[in-house]
Amino acid sequence: MDKQMIQENQATRVINQKISVGGHINTYINFAMQQNYVPIIRNIVITNESQESINNLTVKVNFEPAFAKEFTYNIQCIEAGKNVEVSPVPISLSTEFLYSLTEKMVGNIFIDMYEGEEKIYEYCENVELLTYDQWTGLRFMPEFIAAFVTPNHPVINEIVKIGAKYLAQWGKQPLFTGYQTNNPNNVKLQMAAIYAALMESQIVYNNPPAGYEVVGQRVRMPHMVMEAKEGTCLDLTVLYTACLEAVGLNPLIIFVKGHAYAGCHLEQETFADVAEDDLASIEKRIVKGSEELLLVECTDFVVGKNIDFEHAIKHGLDHLINRDEFICAVDIKRTRGSGIRPIPVMVRNVDTAQNGVDGGNLNTVANGVDGLNKGNCIDEFGQFNSEFIAPPSELVIREMADLPEGEQNITKQRVWERKLLDFSLRNSLLNFRPRKNSFQILTADLAGLEDKLSEGKEFKVLELPSDCTIPVMDSKMYEVENHKDLLNAIATEEFKNNRIRTFMTPQDLAVNLKSIYRAAKVSIEENGTNTLFLALGFLRWYETELSEKPRYAPIVLVPIELVRSVKNGGYVIRSRQEDAQINITLLEYLRQIFGIKINGLDPLPEDEHGIDLQLVFHTIRKAIMDKKNWNIEDIAYVGLFSFGQFVMWNDIRNRADELAKNKVVSSLIDGKMTWEPEVAPVTLEELDENVKPDMMAVPLSADSSQLVAIARAAKGESFVLHGPPGTGKSQTITNMIANALYNGKSVLFVAEKMAALNVVKKRLTGIGLAPFCLEIHSNKTSKSSVLNQLNNVLEVGRIKSPAEYEATANKLFELRNGLNAVMEAVHMMRDYGKSFYDVVSFFEDRKDYKGRIEIPQSMESAKATDIATWQEAIREYAVALSDVGSYETNPLKGYKGTEYSIELREQLGNDIVAILEKIALSSNSFNELRAWADLDGFEDRITIDELINIEALLCAEGPVVRKLIFANEFDRIAGLISATVKDGMEFNNLDAEIRNTFEDSVFMFDVNDAMLQYKKAEIKWFLPKFFAKNKLKKELMIHAKNPSIITRGNLYSYYEKLSNHLRLNINICHISEEVIDILGELFKEKATDWQLVLNALNKATMVRSFLENVSEIKKESYVQALEAYGVSKDVKVLENIGVLKNFDIELNGFTAKYSIDVSGLACETSWLASLANRMEGYRDNLSILKNWITLQQKASKLYELNIPYVHTAWEQGRVDGTNALDAFICNLYYLFMLKTIRDDHRLKNFQGKQYEDMINMYSEFIDEYKNITINELVARLSANVPASNSAAVATSELGILKKAIKSNGRMLSIRKLFDDIPTLLRKICPCMLMSPISVAQYIDPTFPKFDLVIFDEASQIPTSSAVGTIARGENVVVVGDPKQLPPTSFFNSNRVDEDNMENEDLESLLDDCLSISMPQEYLKWHYRSRHESLITYSNIQYYENKLYTFPSPKDMVSAVEYVPVEGFYDKGKTKHNVAEAEAVVAEIIRRLKDKKLREDSIGVVTFSSVQQNLIDDLLSVEFAKYPELEEYDRNSKEPLFIKNLENVQGDERDVILFSIGYGPDKNGKVSMNFGPLNRDGGWRRLNVAISRARKNMIVYSTLKPEHVDLSRTRAEGVAGLKGFLEFAMRGKSALVQKSDNIIKNKDLFVEGLTKAIKELGLEADCNIGSSEFKMDIGIVDSENPGKYLLGILLDGENSKSISTAKDRFVSIPGVLEGLGWKLMRVWVLEWVDEPNKVLDEIKLEVERVKEERKKAEEARLAEAAKLEENLEVTDVVEDNSSTDNTVEETNTVNIGGLVFQRDDAAVKTAAVPYEHYQIEKTYAPEFFYEPEAMSVIVALAKNILATEAPISKRALYRKLIGAFGISRLGSRLEAVLENAMLRIEKKETVENGVVFYWLVDQDPCNYQGYRVDNSTENMKRSMDDVASVEIINALMEVLDEQISLPKEDLIRETAKKFGYTRLGTIIDSSISYSIDVAISKNIIAVNEMGRYEEI
Repeated sequence: MDKQMIQENQATRVINQKISVGGHINTYINFAMQQNYVPIIRNIVITNESQESINNLTVKVNFEPAFAKEFTYNIQCIEAGKNVEVSPVPISLSTEFLYSLTEKMVGNIFIDMYEGEEKIYEYCENVELLTYDQWTGLRFMPEFIAAFVTPNHPVINEIVKIGAKYLAQWGKQPLFTGYQTNNPNNVKLQMAAIYAALMESQIVYNNPPAGYEVVGQRVRMPHMVMEAKEGTCLDLTVLYTACLEAVGLNPLIIFVKGHAYAGCHLEQETFADVAEDDLASIEKRIVKGSEELLLVECTDFVVGKNIDFEHAIKHGLDHLINRDEFICAVDIKRTRGSGIRPIPVMVRNVDTAQNGVDGGNLNTVANGVDGLNKGNCIDEFGQFNSEFIAPPSELVIREMADLPEGEQNITKQRVWERKLLDFSLRNSLLNFRPRKNSFQILTADLAGLEDKLSEGKEFKVLELPSDCTIPVMDSKMYEVENHKDLLNAIATEEFKNNRIRTFMTPQDLAVNLKSIYRAAKVSIEENGTNTLFLALGFLRWYETELSEKPRYAPIVLVPIELVRSVKNGGYVIRSRQEDAQINITLLEYLRQIFGIKINGLDPLPEDEHGIDLQLVFHTIRKAIMDKKNWNIEDIAYVGLFSFGQFVMWNDIRNRADELAKNKVVSSLIDGKMTWEPEVAPVTLEELDENVKPDMMAVPLSADSSQLVAIARAAKGESFVLHGPPGTGKSQTITNMIANALYNGKSVLFVAEKMAALNVVKKRLTGIGLAPFCLEIHSNKTSKSSVLNQLNNVLEVGRIKSPAEYEATANKLFELRNGLNAVMEAVHMMRDYGKSFYDVVSFFEDRKDYKGRIEIPQSMESAKATDIATWQEAIREYAVALSDVGSYETNPLKGYKGTEYSIELREQLGNDIVAILEKIALSSNSFNELRAWADLDGFEDRITIDELINIEALLCAEGPVVRKLIFANEFDRIAGLISATVKDGMEFNNLDAEIRNTFEDSVFMFDVNDAMLQYKKAEIKWFLPKFFAKNKLKKELMIHAKNPSIITRGNLYSYYEKLSNHLRLNINICHISEEVIDILGELFKEKATDWQLVLNALNKATMVRSFLENVSEIKKESYVQALEAYGVSKDVKVLENIGVLKNFDIELNGFTAKYSIDVSGLACETSWLASLANRMEGYRDNLSILKNWITLQQKASKLYELNIPYVHTAWEQGRVDGTNALDAFICNLYYLFMLKTIRDDHRLKNFQGKQYEDMINMYSEFIDEYKNITINELVARLSANVPASNSAAVATSELGILKKAIKSNGRMLSIRKLFDDIPTLLRKICPCMLMSPISVAQYIDPTFPKFDLVIFDEASQIPTSSAVGTIARGENVVVVGDPKQLPPTSFFNSNRVDEDNMENEDLESLLDDCLSISMPQEYLKWHYRSRHESLITYSNIQYYENKLYTFPSPKDMVSAVEYVPVEGFYDKGKTKHNVAEAEAVVAEIIRRLKDKKLREDSIGVVTFSSVQQNLIDDLLSVEFAKYPELEEYDRNSKEPLFIKNLENVQGDERDVILFSIGYGPDKNGKVSMNFGPLNRDGGWRRLNVAISRARKNMIVYSTLKPEHVDLSRTRAEGVAGLKGFLEFAMRGKSALVQKSDNIIKNKDLFVEGLTKAIKELGLEADCNIGSSEFKMDIGIVDSENPGKYLLGILLDGENSKSISTAKDRFVSIPGVLEGLGWKLMRVWVLEWVDEPNKVLDEIKLEVERVKEERKKAEEARLAEAAKLEENLEVTDVVEDNSSTDNTVEETNTVNIGGLVFQRDDAAVKTAAVPYEHYQIEKTYAPEFFYEPEAMSVIVALAKNILATEAPISKRALYRKLIGAFGISRLGSRLEAVLENAMLRIEKKETVENGVVFYWLVDQDPCNYQGYRVDNSTENMKRSMDDVASVEIINALMEVLDEQISLPKEDLIRETAKKFGYTRLGTIIDSSISYSIDVAISKNIIAVNEMGRYEEI
């Protein structure tokens, strides 16, 4: 035992107060301790208590007697106040002294301390010196008992030898092999052999001393026991364990109160600790069938008992029955590992025994153990016989392979199950406590019981047997092992007789069984789940290692049912034949809380009989082996086991395959989308275009983002709907539900919170849908509530559909299209790549450039690609212009070159020098020529060109004929002269030819007569012809110089020449006098030189051509010069002209080479001088040539693109580089504007007033249509409700429901009711409003699937709670906001499964759906905030500024106010911020006192619950002072709330007061711990909190933004708080750098109009707002500069971005007007046409609004004054007007405050009376066969058909023969009738072998109604004479009334419709046939319950 040293006691003497000493001393010591190095002094601690250092300190330890050597220790120095520890203290004990002690004695330890030579401390401690064989007991190191286990003792060897003999006797090898064989049975055999050897030794048992296990005892060593033949239990145990250790086994010594016995490991293992005090660790190892230990009672082998080894084992187990008796178990092998060795053994020789220890020598007994009776056995005569000792029985240990370590197939489904498990101690699956809903059963074999149950056996449950004396106890588990054998025997015997016993009295058992029976039945009916189980085996576990209270959890749950035994009375239990299951809750709890993973038990392992229960228990025991006190109790209970979310858990657990069939659930399982959307999603752009009004029912106002979601849901899509705060989620859901119902779909709306469900329910009630929407949110909903709701819908009746519905929808569609047509025309993309609005905007912005560039109209057809090319080229051109400047002032103008190089520039410089020289030379020649031509004063380029050109005139032949040159009719005269010259030249040529051939006499020849004679000869006959021609030839030959050349062949050609000569001579002789006058001397008649005349004419033509381009003033000079040159022929003139001409060529080459244009100098008066100046400019400015050439390059591209107009405009000085592009686009767009208006009739015919009237009409029709839609929707739904006046068949669904309503659901659960009326319920209540748990509770999985499931607030619903609900629908819409709070309460008890992280859910259903990339839609319009600043921070910070928020007229002043508070945060103590709390409370009181301010509701939000409570307390104090304020608040519509970040979601108020709470503490220090904001997702809590206000938000804070140091925290929530505080302090300016608040498409028209308005003297802003939506223009109120007076909406970019006409023209203006805006619209088309008129209208509207405001203010003041007067009257004036309470009987119904017209026609039957044709006249039978009868028969048949068709052939024939008095139809009669029917036009059908006749105009496929024959029975038509279509119509009416019926009831009710009260074969078969026909035509169907219903 350790004893701590005490500073002062009797043995302590402190010499001075310098030091204090402490430490630990063992007060016991013996030889065993010394041998195992147990220190006698563990440590000595010396403390310097003085103020000075102690130096040279000596510690001395002495012992008396000298059982140890003196110990000395020196310490150099101990500083003041410090201490020094001496550890270890190596004391050397005397081995001989301790070994020699045979009796206990007391010794002393002396501790002295010296400072130098001075003793300053002394101490003395008593020590007990024990004998060498003394064991100190369990109070000090109990494991030291192992020191007395001496396996090497000589005696042990002898015993082992005897044991080997028994091994041989039992047929085994006489060898001890320890654990080498790895066979537990071999270990047991070796233990038994040692046991037998000791039994043979005939040892006598001695009682141990009292309390030996505590105080210890002397232990007899083996030789002592064997010598004395006696020993205590400890002696015998030590002896036995020594033998076991000697043979290589690992023994134990077990200590219980007053007793010790042995144990041994069956496998080569040890405990973790040397001394195991956890009984459970032993119990877990001694379980039958999986033993790991054997316990052996060692006193059983003593003489006189003769107890075999098996019973010794049993007795060893029995010692553990009483758990309180167990102390510990010492593991001998484990102690060896800790260094405890066996002590050396003292064996005395016989001759030295009396002399003590022989010098310490340890001698071995040579001749064995003295007195050992070898070979002698005790038989029945008292003799020992070893043969009587039988070998032990073998252990039946199953080889149980370990189950797989890693969990297999941990699916999402398993994760969901785990999430739903309840880990609270309220769950009986974790903390089972016997109650009245459970009872324990008496069983000896749990596995056997389960096997029999699985085989289908039943067991009667009986009370406690009368022969059992176990006391009955009600409140605890029965640990009845005290009578285990008795109980086992009873249980086994009863089990054989199929009975099980309990531990209860008959009375208690009867009560208990009845309670369990009823509860189990209710669970099945209400929940659809079985909760009655047989629990086999319970785990005893503890919450912590320090817990003393055990908890019990069932392990295996076998589903059973408790059945009343009518025959024998009482109850029996039997299996439900469902799979038994492991307690999943327990496994998960162990895994998540304790980290104990138990794999392979789900599903349960099985053997050939059923569950392998032994393997299950073994697996669990192995897993909990190291858990102290934990173990499995082999007991069984029957009870109800469930927990809060059990129905949802069971839903998932038992529907694995069905869940996976749902596309959304399947995707959640796979972690990705597993389905492809079947339809293309609806887009915003498609709404107006493709969705007609009557295609959707939207009874509540809805913006376009809401409509898209509604449309997508209606199309059968599954998607996530993002619903940020204030975006109308509940409104959208209501519309979504209404639209789905309108389209005949069923809806399941699910919300976790009742508040969210109530909001939607309230809206549904408001539109009249409440009766058709069944609300069952709670899983504890009363039946009466549900039945009342169902009864209400039955009483609705049929509502009349509005007749104007379709027409109104069409008109609305027409108006919508008309409005959109204009907007489309304004904003549609045109061929030129812009919209009309775009070009107007651009033009208006740059209209100052109009006319700067002249663009031809042909360019109005340009395409977008052309414009883009042009813009690029012009942009590049403009850039080049910026480096060049003005064209006029540029010295390089005219240079057109587009290539540049340094070489070119240098060459150009050289060429310019040369040109300048040429210019100087040319100037001289030019001056001389001007003098020659008398052109003084003419130095221009034209003159030079004229002088160059005159060279050709000078060189041309011919005289200058002045008269000809200046002739007035030159062309005519020239023609005459030309003709005369031609004739003259031809005459001269012909005359010369004739004179060469003929003599002159020939000119006298009459050629004309000769030609006549020749022609006459030609027509004569051959000979006359010959002679005549011959004569003529001879006549001409007379004149020929050579007559032979004249022949008959060429005769006539000579005639022609002579004739022409004569003609030309006459012409020349008769030339006009005018020509003669002009030619003058040149004309000499026939002697005229015709060539000279021709030259003169040509020259005159050239001169005239030359003079055409010569100014009048120079013409005469040129002619004179020509005349003079003609006379002088001055060579100098031509030389000078040559100089100019050469210069011109060189100049042209120069300009061509460098692309220089000098044409601009042509107008210069001194061209050569100007040219010289230009060239000099080039020469002097070659440094800028490169820039100039770049410009030319860009200009050339413009020419290539056919847009030279830009370059021309620049050269003309109208544009420059800064405006060239704008000017071009401006003028081009102007062309586009005009063309667009001209070509588009929508723009051409636009009138603003008419358009606004259309908007007003559209708005009115929307309101009207909304009301009509509600009526139509209710009418459609009511059409599915059975007629209230119809009788309900008891077996029909309607009958079942009415019966339930009448009986208030007696004996019928809600779930059972729903199961019985699935079709009716779906018809009358197609919408159900539920929570996830109520869905699992009441809606059976087999219930018809809902078309649509909608989840609200999905960010707060765990996926595990939702999947069961999702699977009950075809499609799902998941509504929520991922940027707000995730689920909180649901996840508190469920840890994240880190081992299966890939299968873990995210925070919520919403997050999981987003993670699988489920399609998404967004609600974008924010309605809550009455001031945009209230949502601006959230929108920008968390919603990427995508929310569509609307500015307020007070937009210039923020509604978020920061109020700094002087105070501090009481960190570490109360955590209060009192100053903030007081400020908040003061504001609340201020507002409640103010009559105007208190109209606004108030909410308080804090950042902690502590601050919340403080404000609540302070407010309570204030309310005590002002109770009337509390009363006012309590009775207000929205009472004050005080909440914190965690629970404020879902609440909103007009004014939100924030108390930050956190801030600087008293010392000014600021912690970066802001509570929930620091947690993951803290920013989402902040987002919730700051988006609760409608009108104002006031932030009270001692914390300032600069206090928040983001370098000290990474929490997003903290960063968000800092940003929010900055925003509250500085407004929007704090967000400039953070938000993308820039208009994406800059609206130039808006800016231009704003500028124009400002020019009117009004202050205006444009693009007002923080979000995507902008108020186009706001005109500031001059009297209130912080507010806008008028808002102007344009049809511009903002309008274009709005997708629908309703949003654009109705919704947004409505929202803005609701915010206080006065609005005006301006149309761009009117501005284009008459901008001044538009500005005048704006001015008038401003004045009108001012006047209106003035009148409103006057009215308000008057009303206030009137109210003030009324307040003076205190008496309450009673309303004495009478109220007429008489209810007028009207055909209306009130639903949710809405009145609907009933439709009586809708509930009327389709039945009509059957009309028989009355045959007025009868005929004799014999007349029937007469030929005349045929016409009578045909006429009768036609009349009967006209009245009774459709009619069966048989019935018709009967009527026809009856008219003739014939009663029976024969073949002869039938033949006559067949002949008659051939003469009648009709239709025929054959049904079930019966022919039916129809009129021609009747359609058998679409026949309506059915006919009821009210005739007497003998006259009534038979059912087989009724056409099946009539029967089907009656069937449908029955099903419409009854919803669904079994076949026999359907037949009966249908027969009743036809007036039949009794059924028969004909009726049954006819209706059955019609039912089959209806099924084949898909008119009706048979449902899962075997009932017939409509499709």
